[in-house]
Amino acid sequence: MQIPHYHAEHAIRSGALVEVLSRFPPLPSPVSLLYPHNRQMSPRVRVFIDWLAELFKPASTSSSQHYDQ
Repeated sequence: MQIPHYHAEHAIRSGALVEVLSRFPPLPSPVSLLYPHNRQMSPRVRVFIDWLAELFKPASTSSSQHYDQ
């Protein structure tokens, strides 16, 4: 099966699962965050969006962010 590494990390470390084809990782999947743009965003939501953007930032420097700052 193919799942995000963080879902199986504990099972791989414990030996319950064995990673195969580790030299051939899948292509990254896009991640989207949707919210109503016509509402004032709470500071908590802003911090969450910033955290997610940093967490899922592409490895290349040509990243584009689709939220208003």
